[in-house]
Amino acid sequence: MVFSEYLSAAKGAIAHVQSQVRYRGLNTGGGWIRDPLNVPQKFAARITSLNMARENRIAMQNSNAGWDNFVDQWIREAITSQTGNCCELSAVAFRHLQRQGIRPVEFFAVYRGSWNHAFVVLNRDQSVPVRDFARWSRFAIVCDPLYDRAGDAGFLSTWYPRMFPLRDSDVKLVSA
Repeated sequence: MVFSEYLSAAKGAIAHVQSQVRYRGLNTGGGWIRDPLNVPQKFAARITSLNMARENRIAMQNSNAGWDNFVDQWIREAITSQTGNCCELSAVAFRHLQRQGIRPVEFFAVYRGSWNHAFVVLNRDQSVPVRDFARWSRFAIVCDPLYDRAGDAGFLSTWYPRMFPLRDSDVKLVSA
C-alpha cells in the first residue's frame, strides 16, 4: 500500500466508527454539542458505558488479560452503550482496519501523568522504537475517531503536544 491508501483506510475506519457508535466523546464538550436534542439519551448511554467499564475493569484485574483483551472489551462497551471515548472508539477502528487486512496497524494508548489519549497508527515501521518519533512518523498515518482526525502522523506533535517526548514506558501498543 502507498501513503494515500493508508490515509483512505484511516478515513474509512472513522466512518465505520461513526456508523457503529452513535454518541462519541461524551467526556468532551464536543461530544455533548453533537446531537443537542439527544441529551437524555446521551446521559443514559454515558451511565451505561461507565457502569460497563467499572464492571469490566474489576473482572479483568483478576485475570491475566493483556491489552489485546482490553481492546475487545472496549469494543463491546462502545457497541452496547452506543458511546465511547478515545479508547473505545480507537478499539473499534483498530479491529475494523485489521478485518480490512490493513497492515501494519497499531492501537496506541499514551499515558503521560494525568493526560492520556488513544488512537490508531497505520504504516508505522515497527522496527523503529516508539520514542524515535522523527524516524517513524514520516510515513505513518494517524486515525483518531474521537476527533475525526485522519492524517500524517507528524501532526501528532501539533495535535497532542503533551505526549512528547514519547517514552516507551508511556505507550501501550497492540499491533497487527
